[in-house]
Amino acid sequence: MVWEQLQKEALKARKEKDSQKANLLTTVISQVKNIAINEGHRAVSDQDVYKVVRQFLKSVEENLEYAREGKLTAEQKLQMEREKAILESFLPRQLTAEELREIIKNSGAKTIGDAMKYLKENHEGLFDGKLASQIARELLS
Repeated sequence: MVWEQLQKEALKARKEKDSQKANLLTTVISQVKNIAINEGHRAVSDQDVYKVVRQFLKSVEENLEYAREGKLTAEQKLQMEREKAILESFLPRQLTAEELREIIKNSGAKTIGDAMKYLKENHEGLFDGKLASQIARELLS
């Protein structure tokens, strides 16, 4: 389970005195726990971890854009790139455009909405929604 892997990696980072990784993962863990608590004190799921990691990645991507514009130092850019790599290690491999194309073709979907619903029900967290939507539009329009 990704949740357990996340906790083990955070502990390992603290033991190795890797403060950047430990702080990042501790913050992710805290946010994931908040989601589970706010939704009725339920157990943490992999989907919760994926959701939080994607939110953090979005923030890191925005910061990297600032770096490309020259608004961050080289050291800050390196830190952001490292954080991105750490976070991405907790996400499942994303389906490629060709894999999405095959899945949508074989889904029996008649509309873009049907295709997206099928993907969400059967491949949650494994695809880029924007890419999937684009491919569904190409195939079903």
